[in-house]
Amino acid sequence: MQAMRGGWRRIPDRVTASVVVAGVGWCAFAAYLVVQARLGRPLVWNDSTVYAAMAHRPLWSRALWAGPRPPLTPLAIKVVGGPSALVTAQAVVAALAWGALAVTVGRLVGPGWRRVTAGFLVLGFASTLPIVLWNRSELSESLSLSLMALVFACVIATSRRPTWPRMALTVLACLGFALARDAQVWTVGMLALASGIYALSRIGTDRSVALRAGVLTACLLGVVALAEWGTLTSHRTTADTADVLFVRIFPFPGRVAWFAAHGMPDQHRIDRLAGETIAPPGGVKVVGIQPHDPGFAPFERWLRTEGDRTYLLWLVTHPGYVVSEPLEQPTRAFDFARGDLLFYAPAAHTLRSPLTNLLWPPMPWPVALAVASLTLGIMSGAWRDRTWGTVIVLVLIGLAAMVVAWHGDGQEVTRHTIEGFAQVRLGLWILFAVGLLGLPVFDPPPARHAMSRGARAGRRGTTPSGAGPRPEAVSGTEQPTGP
Repeated sequence: MQAMRGGWRRIPDRVTASVVVAGVGWCAFAAYLVVQARLGRPLVWNDSTVYAAMAHRPLWSRALWAGPRPPLTPLAIKVVGGPSALVTAQAVVAALAWGALAVTVGRLVGPGWRRVTAGFLVLGFASTLPIVLWNRSELSESLSLSLMALVFACVIATSRRPTWPRMALTVLACLGFALARDAQVWTVGMLALASGIYALSRIGTDRSVALRAGVLTACLLGVVALAEWGTLTSHRTTADTADVLFVRIFPFPGRVAWFAAHGMPDQHRIDRLAGETIAPPGGVKVVGIQPHDPGFAPFERWLRTEGDRTYLLWLVTHPGYVVSEPLEQPTRAFDFARGDLLFYAPAAHTLRSPLTNLLWPPMPWPVALAVASLTLGIMSGAWRDRTWGTVIVLVLIGLAAMVVAWHGDGQEVTRHTIEGFAQVRLGLWILFAVGLLGLPVFDPPPARHAMSRGARAGRRGTTPSGAGPRPEAVSGTEQPTGP
């Protein structure tokens, strides 16, 4: 009894200390986000005026749910009010979402300082400039990145233990993510595909888990259908397809000929316009057509009715183009500030986190991080865990999301691909943290000694003297259990 009382005195002290440190760290992180968002006036862009106009539509109107932009940001504006309230709300939502992910990732490693370290790594990543700068703008990126963090947290938690409440939270997070930006519907679709493959793989071994994964797949497909209804009904991607044609198709006669062979009119007019257009120094040629130009009326009719479908066919039948086009230099896009994210948050009014250069390094450092993460995962044995594979799937989906977003529009590609970039880098840092902090060298000596005694006693079918019943798990992390 004395040993038990001593144990009870030690455990709360250790747990309380780590909780206090983690809580203070999160409060500092939340304060930084709010100060960063409120530093200067809210930034209003062309898209901001569209979001504000949609926010004034009635709640159940088709103009809100299937309008010229996805509905999540207009809904947020409708709830909180104007730009000033929105930027504060975006910072608070970001603090809560990234805090939830930090707790989730912390539970993937042992308790104590390792759990706090893993959580702080997530918060440090969330404080980097490419993540926080969007909180000041009346755009969709801030909410998209916060919901991406929630999707990560929910998917990781569900993969560890697929309970119905966790699955419901995953579906809700994915619904918000899909309603934030049209390109993110593809991310949810790829998650549904991964969940469906997993469900099929478990039919022969665990039908209960297979059933739950199948239900999750069906719900995610429902999210895709709902979000895609708004996209198709509003025809809002037609302008994005036009931007792609202006910068990646019209400057090249061979590509124009392919589209003409598949129904696009005005081929000769387009080729003539391309010949008269001169590329700016160091840039790419943009062969634009003014809206409602009577000389291109047949093209505009085709663009509204067949443009998206024909462009998708072009991508499917030209896989080499899908991979190589984003790598072309100069970048075949326009109005993207030549890749400079500070264009969206002037440096004079930006608190730059000192962790930005470390946790958001330029290429090719993410490749080195990927190699280090995989190596540490193998060394620590973390690769055997189901959660490890889940995070790798999220990284791969992030890579695909970058490609989808880049091909989805011909302008502002830096802004449009930020969620995919963040998803890849975040997943790599999670793999790195779990692999590094899972190395046996970080196990405290008493724990290793107790584990050795427990293993020896287990072989004898008994437990060490005074230790009580033999534990089912020796690590500090949550163990995957059946539903």
